[in-house]
Amino acid sequence: MLYIICTPIGNLNDFSLRSINTLNEVDIIFAEDTRVASKLLQYFDIQKKTKPFHEHNEVKASDEIIKLIKSGGTVALLSDAGAPIISDPGYPLIQRCIKEGIYFTVLPGPSAVINAVILSGLPSDKFLFNGFLPKQTEAKRKIALKLQNSDLTNIFFESAKRISKTISIFSEVLRPDTQLAICREMTKEFESVYRGTIDEVFTLVKNNEIKLLGEFVILVYPGSYLSTSSNLDENFCRPFLNYLSPTDASKLIAKITSFSKQEVYKFLLEISK
Repeated sequence: MLYIICTPIGNLNDFSLRSINTLNEVDIIFAEDTRVASKLLQYFDIQKKTKPFHEHNEVKASDEIIKLIKSGGTVALLSDAGAPIISDPGYPLIQRCIKEGIYFTVLPGPSAVINAVILSGLPSDKFLFNGFLPKQTEAKRKIALKLQNSDLTNIFFESAKRISKTISIFSEVLRPDTQLAICREMTKEFESVYRGTIDEVFTLVKNNEIKLLGEFVILVYPGSYLSTSSNLDENFCRPFLNYLSPTDASKLIAKITSFSKQEVYKFLLEISK
C-alpha cells in the first residue's frame, strides 16, 4: 500500500496526528529530499528508513516502490512541503499504481494553494492553480496576456528572486485595476500578505517594501470589483449568496466597493434567479 502524505508548508505543528501515526507504521519512507524529511521525522521522533524520490530518479524509485508494495510492503511518499504530486514528482508513479491495480490513498494536510486563496481575499468560488511560472520573460508575458480574459482567481508559485521581474511584466500587460495578492512565508513566523491593485503591489516591490526572501505565491484576479467600474462582478458577488441573504450581502458588498446597497441588491437578485 502507498500512502501519499501532505507535509507542513512551514509550521511543523500543522502535521496531522494521522500522518504521524502512519509514518510510524510504514516500512519505508520515500522523500523528495531526505534531508528535509529528516528534520520532520526528528521533530516527531519518527525513526524510519528514508530513500530519495525526486525528478532525477523518479523512474528508478517508482520501480522500487512498486516492487516493495507487490511484495506486501507499505510505503509513504513525502514532498518537501505541502502535497506530493502537485508541482512535485510523483504523477507517473500514481499512473503506474492505477494501471497495475495497486491501492494508494492520500493523507490530507497543509496546502500552499488553499492557504493563499483564503489569505488573498480574492474570489474563491472559482480559481485556477497554474503551478510554477516559467523563467523566460516572453513566456511570462504570454501568460499575462491570457489572464486578461480570465474570470477567476489565478494562482502561481514563483521564486523570490524573480518576483520583481514577474510583477513588472504583469503590470505592463494587465489593467491597472487588476487585483493581485502576494503571500510570503505562509504559516511561518514572518508570514506576510500584500494585497491591492497590480500597480499598488508593484509600487511596494519597487520601494523594497516586500522582503524578497522565502516562499512566494502570487494570485491574480483580472476582475475590477474593487474599482470604480460601472459593472458589478458576478464572480465576486456570487459567493456572498452562499452564506448571506441578498439583503445582508448587499450591505457588506456596498461597504467594500464603490456601489450603493440598492445597486448591489438589485444585481444580487438578478444573478440569483
